Amino acid sequence: MENTTVVRRVGRAVRPPARCRRGAAQSVKERTRRVNGNGFLNHSFLPFWTFSGNRERIAREYFSSLANLCKHYNLAIPQSCLSFPQDIFSTWQDVEKQVREVDREHHCMILQDKGKQAVLSVVKTFDLSQCLFYIPVRAYWNWSQCVKHERITELVTVLFAYLHQVVDIPFYAENGSFMDYQYDTLEQWISEAEDEGNNDEEQKEWRQEQEDTLYELRRAGGHIMPIIKNPDWLNKMEGVISNYHHQDKWELEWELLAIEFLQLYHQYPKRSLPECIHRDLVYPDEDERITCYQYTGFYWSGKDCFRDELNELINSNFQEMRVMDEPTAVYFFDTMPEPDRKDFDFETRLFDLMERLRDLLNDYDHEEHYPTV
Repeated sequence: MENTTVVRRVGRAVRPPARCRRGAAQSVKERTRRVNGNGFLNHSFLPFWTFSGNRERIAREYFSSLANLCKHYNLAIPQSCLSFPQDIFSTWQDVEKQVREVDREHHCMILQDKGKQAVLSVVKTFDLSQCLFYIPVRAYWNWSQCVKHERITELVTVLFAYLHQVVDIPFYAENGSFMDYQYDTLEQWISEAEDEGNNDEEQKEWRQEQEDTLYELRRAGGHIMPIIKNPDWLNKMEGVISNYHHQDKWELEWELLAIEFLQLYHQYPKRSLPECIHRDLVYPDEDERITCYQYTGFYWSGKDCFRDELNELINSNFQEMRVMDEPTAVYFFDTMPEPDRKDFDFETRLFDLMERLRDLLNDYDHEEHYPTV
């Protein structure tokens, strides 16, 4: 059921906001998708009480799905002596409470699609627990400047190309991206500090280091972004990974990581992270929310002179946002769910691989600059 409309929904209490120390960052615009999602993700949602059509059919579909859901969760079927549609609302309230007691990550709601008008359903969310998935690129940039690191540069390039082009992970040099706003804000802070006229020599040296870092990350971003956007690298992904043969323990880690990325791409060749999320299903009335374009992304470094300031900016952005867009899985109880269905396989593997990629890059993320080829 790809083209689905929500008929009635309810959400659990939201998680606490991310920590914040100080600072105020710029507001971030909603990022435009590079590729179109499927019909399910583009569908507009309506409340249950705007239903139209045959009441008997709606009641039959709903109570049939209610029986299936109660059987699946081993619950007693709620009873109601009220008339339509109050009987639907009453029994939904009852079963929704029972489902929440089974698992607070399960959201019980009534959905409709092209073939059904009122099917009791359960939406499961993938709990990210306020995690951030940021990939540093400084190590990659340094490798790309040295001939002896050509093999690892090529390997990381195809991984970056897959994450950016297919998974839709934003790059910090993209105009309007979340990280682009953060670096713009840092640049404004430096400019304001210069205007204050502090002549302390230590402060001057610190500002100069910050300015040099901004110049380097902007220059590197301008070179890296066209490369990872190039579809040729995605087409060469399998060949590059297959031809990469480790020569030591460190290269073995990269080889294994790349093979798992390739397996994920083969199994889900068109799956992007935004397509795993349906913001209209869970907490649809929340306007302030942490989107997947904000908790994922490529950035310059987590070990440079902006480390603390960048952390504060991100926390400042997130402190007032009570909702985080998380991947969802939908169970329609017009029939019994498949017993061997596995939810969130793509998401679990993707986030694990992104964390491993980040950790390997962090191991070689330092100030050393290799000679330019």
